[in-house]
Amino acid sequence: MEGLVVLIIVVVLVFVLIWSFKSKAGSSQTVTKPRSAHEPQLDVTQQIAASSAQRLVEIINESLQIANDSKNADTKISRLDLAKERLDELKGLVKENPWIKIDQLSDVEQTISTLEREFKQANYREAADGNMRGQALEKEGKVEEALLEYEKLLEQGVDTPFTYRRLAILYSKRKDQENELRVLRAALKNVPVENSKHYQWFAERLAKKSE
Repeated sequence: MEGLVVLIIVVVLVFVLIWSFKSKAGSSQTVTKPRSAHEPQLDVTQQIAASSAQRLVEIINESLQIANDSKNADTKISRLDLAKERLDELKGLVKENPWIKIDQLSDVEQTISTLEREFKQANYREAADGNMRGQALEKEGKVEEALLEYEKLLEQGVDTPFTYRRLAILYSKRKDQENELRVLRAALKNVPVENSKHYQWFAERLAKKSE
């Protein structure tokens, strides 16, 4: 499904969110097209609305692209949620300014639905929530409870490097080498090798700890 999502996002970036502005007389122009001297001028209020719409488009496109490409579950979830929030804002803006037209809105919504389905299957939201709870517990000094939160995610085989890194560090601080090695091996099994920066950290740490 990843290839399909990227294709949809590319189409979104190039074609989907195109703005047409219509004057009261019915004339129109495209925001990406230079306006000739004969085309109607937008008043200040319309210019502000048009600028806001364009900015929302940029945020939505960028957020969906990052949500698709990122290898961090927290980033995926936060960017997808941001895209959804901004799309709702965009719909509200269009409703208030009917002279703004969104072409192929259904493609954007389909992209979001596809990402949500994939993230649910990969437990990304659950992983992100669990990591946040674990991090909060650490800050409160509740290390035992934080370990339990992270261990729950490890048992599920999540691929979020943060989970394994925090577990490895916490066990290292407790000088619990057996559990630290277990976590590092689990990380190399579950964290995608394509996530090279994190994967290398686990591999090097395991090699060092195994000496």
